[in-house]
Amino acid sequence: MKKYISLLLAVIVFAASFAACGKTEDEPSSASPASEPVSGPDAESSGEEESAIPTLDIERKDYEGKELVFFGTWQNGDLYSEIVVNDMNGDSDYLSTSVNEAIAERNRLTEDHLGIKIREIYVYSDRMGGLAAQQLRENDMAGTLGVHVVAPSLYCLGALAGEGLFVDLNTIESLDLNKPWWDKSFNETAEVNGKLFFAQGDIGLLDFAFIPVVFYNKTLAQKYGVPDLYESVREGTWTFDAVYTYSRLCSQDLNEDGIMDYRDLMGYDGQTGDCSNWFYGSGEKIIDVQNGELVLTMYNERSAGVVEKMNKLFSDRTYYCCANDYFSVSSSPVPELTGKQFSEGRSLFFSDIILQIYLLSEMKDEFGVLPIPKYDEQQDGYHSLIGSWTGNAFAIPRVLEKSEVEFAAECLQTMCYYSTDTVRKEFVERTLKYQKTRDDESTEMLNMIFSTRGTDLGFIYNVGSHGNTSPSTSLVDLLEKTMDGSVTFTAGYEARRSAAEEDLATIAAMYAD
Repeated sequence: MKKYISLLLAVIVFAASFAACGKTEDEPSSASPASEPVSGPDAESSGEEESAIPTLDIERKDYEGKELVFFGTWQNGDLYSEIVVNDMNGDSDYLSTSVNEAIAERNRLTEDHLGIKIREIYVYSDRMGGLAAQQLRENDMAGTLGVHVVAPSLYCLGALAGEGLFVDLNTIESLDLNKPWWDKSFNETAEVNGKLFFAQGDIGLLDFAFIPVVFYNKTLAQKYGVPDLYESVREGTWTFDAVYTYSRLCSQDLNEDGIMDYRDLMGYDGQTGDCSNWFYGSGEKIIDVQNGELVLTMYNERSAGVVEKMNKLFSDRTYYCCANDYFSVSSSPVPELTGKQFSEGRSLFFSDIILQIYLLSEMKDEFGVLPIPKYDEQQDGYHSLIGSWTGNAFAIPRVLEKSEVEFAAECLQTMCYYSTDTVRKEFVERTLKYQKTRDDESTEMLNMIFSTRGTDLGFIYNVGSHGNTSPSTSLVDLLEKTMDGSVTFTAGYEARRSAAEEDLATIAAMYAD
């Protein structure tokens, strides 16, 4: 009941907020004169003493309808844009009408503030060697790139940043990345020696949508005597060992064909991306920043234990169903096979990105949301990886003239500011936390997951790949190979270390003083 009351209140608040043009009553409307300071997102006042309110340090201007052009991408062409209003009839599988309306409101406020028009060039290809990267490289060489901001996947951004295609965002005067509407956790991870070539903030939906989580079937958990997993998370006992133990409780060959697969009852539904997510979730990194220098940190005694323990589950196909095993059955095995298996109540755990919560709306069994488990109980806290394959960030091309760089930065700052009380509030606070979850504890877990999200430059730059799509020399590829048992962690690392060190030297040169 408490959950539904919260949802009802959220809907009422949302209706009121949009009636007020997307701002709170304490904030000035879009018609505020340029001389008045613009209040920050979610501003609050004590009534007697005014508190420190973040302000947007971009005065109202009139660029006379000048276009702010984004370059957006997605590999399958079936995800809706986070930048412009989407052409849709009713709610989609991955976007609600209310989120689309929030995008429209954010854009209106930004366009009114600066006198601009927001446009997006959208390319349905986002692999490192795909059409999006090819176009960006070619236009950079010709010096004719007609866009102000690019936002491909992190893998693509890493490959292009390594080629020097982007401006160091920390050198732009009008871009204050210390403002609360920027993603401090991500930006600090991606910054080295004071240099930052791509950033995330409230402007981006994918920063939140593509964080891996573990969904669990609460109905099955109760049936098989699994303890309160929310309490396990709070107590720090939600670990690799715990997942393995609980996954083994429910596994049954339902069709009695002697083969355990997506048609049966399984303990855990996953995919090859689990190896990267669990490795980061353990607190280990491929490369880290130590004393301002990038250091290859992937292989050590603890990380070897991490890989061994996580593959104890991943290699056991009696309890672990890997979607990647079934591409011969379906081109989309997660939503069509393993995701369906979970939603139909035939698996205890299902790991995927948060966005997949949209596909669980019709699930009859009760389900909950958990963070990626810790390696062991001694580990300090949980860690949530923003996926490099599907997550994105925003960068400004180096080919732009200085005045255009400043224009792009002003627009980004303004757009990100106005996103907080529109796009982020509707997508994260209302849709994900209240409309798509089934209990208050899942909201608590999402708050924890969002507060612990981050990245590893080793994943973003796909260290060892030399900028190629998925070569066997990549350290990310190594994690996948250990997952299927085709190589040991020690031998695989030694075989790839030379290529990784070469890539690390190239990346370090980018961030050198």
